[in-house]
Amino acid sequence: MTKNSSAITIVLIAGLLWSFGPLVVRNIDNAEQIPWQYLFFRGSVIFLVLNIYLFLMEGSRFTKNYYKIGLSGFIGGISLGIANITFILSLTSTTAAVTMLSIAAMPFMAALLAYFFLKEKISKTTLVSIIIATFGIIFISLDAEGERSLFGLANGLLSGLGFAGFTVSLRWRKETPKFTTVAIAGLFTFLFSTIVIHQNDLDFFSTSKNESLFALHG
Repeated sequence: MTKNSSAITIVLIAGLLWSFGPLVVRNIDNAEQIPWQYLFFRGSVIFLVLNIYLFLMEGSRFTKNYYKIGLSGFIGGISLGIANITFILSLTSTTAAVTMLSIAAMPFMAALLAYFFLKEKISKTTLVSIIIATFGIIFISLDAEGERSLFGLANGLLSGLGFAGFTVSLRWRKETPKFTTVAIAGLFTFLFSTIVIHQNDLDFFSTSKNESLFALHG
């Protein structure tokens, strides 16, 4: 029970910190026009900060973690990277409420993925919650007017699915180096956004204010 209480407290703190994301986006100038520059900086900062943390905690041997991640860590990193990308695309396309409520379906998506891939049972309470959440998302989609809003809603749901995949990957093989998996997500976000920026001949940089907010969110 002590471990369970600690875990709940940590997750609540994580949720509180995560909820500042929309606030950061709303203070970015023309955020809807520069999502890939946003992702370029955010992904690189995530990768850099986590590797610095791992170096301080484990020394130079932290690089060995990249050889230990295995298939579960690779899938988890890519899933989290996709979640990061679609999260920003959603936030810069629709309201924060639509994005965050779409992502709130993540626990139920994780429960379904765990049921199919890890054979974990779904309780009746969880099943009822999944049904209620599904109706909530349907009502949101009916209220989402315009092509951009629907695009944001779809990306919000994809982000929730990506987070669910990351969560299930950690349950699949618990000895996977977790921080290294998150670092891989940052690297994937950085590389993917670099390709998109290059292919579309976009500028890599924005204003100093925007870049500071990109990094802060990372």
